[in-house]
Amino acid sequence: MRRFPAFAALLLGAAVALGQDKPPASALPQPPPAQKPPEAPIPPVTENVDVTVTNVDVFVTDSKGQRVTGLKADDFQVKQDGIPQKITNFYAVAGGKVIFEDGSSVPFDAKEPATPQVPAVVQAHYLFYIDNQNIQPQTRNRMFKRLKEFIQESVGPNAEGMIVTYSRSLKVRKSFTSHPNELIGTLEEIELDTGGGTNSASDLKDALQRINESKSSSEAQNYAQNYSKEVRNDVEFTTDALVSTISSLAGLQGRKNLVYVSEGLPQTAGLELFEAIREKFQDPSATMQEFEYDLSSRYMKIISAANSNGVTIYALDAAGLQTSSALDVSSRGMSTNSNDVRINDFFANQNMQGPIKMMAEETGGLAAVNTNDWKANLDQIASDFSNFYSLGYRAAKGATDRGHKIEVTVKGKGLTVRTRTSFMEKSIETRTGEAVLASLHYARRDNPLGISVSVGEAKPYDSENYLLPVRISVPIGKLGLVPSGDTLVGSFFVYFVVLDVSGKQSDLQIQKQDIKVPEKDLTVAQRKDFYYDVQLVVVPGGQKLAVAVRDGVSSQTSYVQKNVFVSVLPKEKPLETTKPGT
Repeated sequence: MRRFPAFAALLLGAAVALGQDKPPASALPQPPPAQKPPEAPIPPVTENVDVTVTNVDVFVTDSKGQRVTGLKADDFQVKQDGIPQKITNFYAVAGGKVIFEDGSSVPFDAKEPATPQVPAVVQAHYLFYIDNQNIQPQTRNRMFKRLKEFIQESVGPNAEGMIVTYSRSLKVRKSFTSHPNELIGTLEEIELDTGGGTNSASDLKDALQRINESKSSSEAQNYAQNYSKEVRNDVEFTTDALVSTISSLAGLQGRKNLVYVSEGLPQTAGLELFEAIREKFQDPSATMQEFEYDLSSRYMKIISAANSNGVTIYALDAAGLQTSSALDVSSRGMSTNSNDVRINDFFANQNMQGPIKMMAEETGGLAAVNTNDWKANLDQIASDFSNFYSLGYRAAKGATDRGHKIEVTVKGKGLTVRTRTSFMEKSIETRTGEAVLASLHYARRDNPLGISVSVGEAKPYDSENYLLPVRISVPIGKLGLVPSGDTLVGSFFVYFVVLDVSGKQSDLQIQKQDIKVPEKDLTVAQRKDFYYDVQLVVVPGGQKLAVAVRDGVSSQTSYVQKNVFVSVLPKEKPLETTKPGT
């Protein structure tokens, strides 16, 4: 019998409560009592306009690299695909405050939890991605000293952090937390990891040795190709893991920053070897092999994923400052003579630093390279959180899941603006779906429609799965209704997804429900709930159900998450009592 990975939705119908309450469905708990009627009937919505606001975070510095504050919306120009856009939403973060366009402000750097007035989009999420596959443990741990200081100073009520490591597979070491000491303790655990960076260095050393001993260019190229194929394969897995991590943040609210810690990534796998062979054998054909191992398209996928999901990449190169003019085989314990392989460190560094610099620049972030002390760079990252401008512009009925180029300029001599170079304009359906998926891992509590979710008793479905009844209660008074003759009509969309105890996630399910209310019954209907019943096929054990309801007229969306445990054990029967004397 098939075991479902999480669930398959079986829709069994829905019913609306108008003139009278609907009795609860079999095995479902009694629905919550009807809401009290509003003081005055809520007027129906008569127009459906899907207006999206594109927000762009920008960082402005002067000719000395100092942050520039006090700018207004009129000081900026935003172009989308070369077309100027009118800035309709504007605020600045500076001096420990969120400053709105009308001059009002709210505190931002208070040690207490964020006040409700602080926009959720201002709060930051730092995902620290430690690439153990592409880093030497000793250089990583040296850099960790500064990273711990950054976490201690930057993580708090308005900024939380998460740590993942990669060494041929992704591992979440610490989920998002606003407690810096928890993150620092996790870094100290990671300091004990060896990772794959040591093996990579050993593989390069072996390839150099074989090339140095080669009698011909073709023999040397064969060794370089074998090495380059292995590196290319590793990089493909590395980039896939980065894209997966970035994509998981899609529906997360707030400013999303990925701090990528490594010793760089190669633009071309084995570039330094092919260049060395060309020098050793004076064979220009050796460099022709480089094109086969160019990895630019892999890094463009990372950039595209980051810009599509609003993630800014900050890259920290733990390799440090390279002081030698050339790296040769003698530095790797090999004998040398005039024909020894010599690696030009300029080419090697450019090859390893180019991709991470590009990833940072294209997403509006920063890259820290050629330094043995990362404090100044980390201070700049911290400043990005506490000193920036948010520019928003509106696009009516234009969100169609396609990419756009974006350009921001600022008035003022010597001023420089930094921001991402592109973004993905997403439809309301895509944005809602991403938010529901993200809420499985990052709780989301906004519930403007006032929905509630209840579950009944799970019943066996087959030999391995259970049928779980679920009821979603939607207050009709919160929904937008459009006149149609003597009837008011509307609709809402229900999104659901389940994560089971083993970490397996179901596909996102989306269902539409139409509503019709006779005009004469509107006042009564607005006091009632619409009960949307569904039964889900689930595996036994712990389940996390994420639900969203989006009003088809106003596009207001509510999110609810619920933990459920499906037990395979039968319910305990109440103990029978025996009367005295029987």
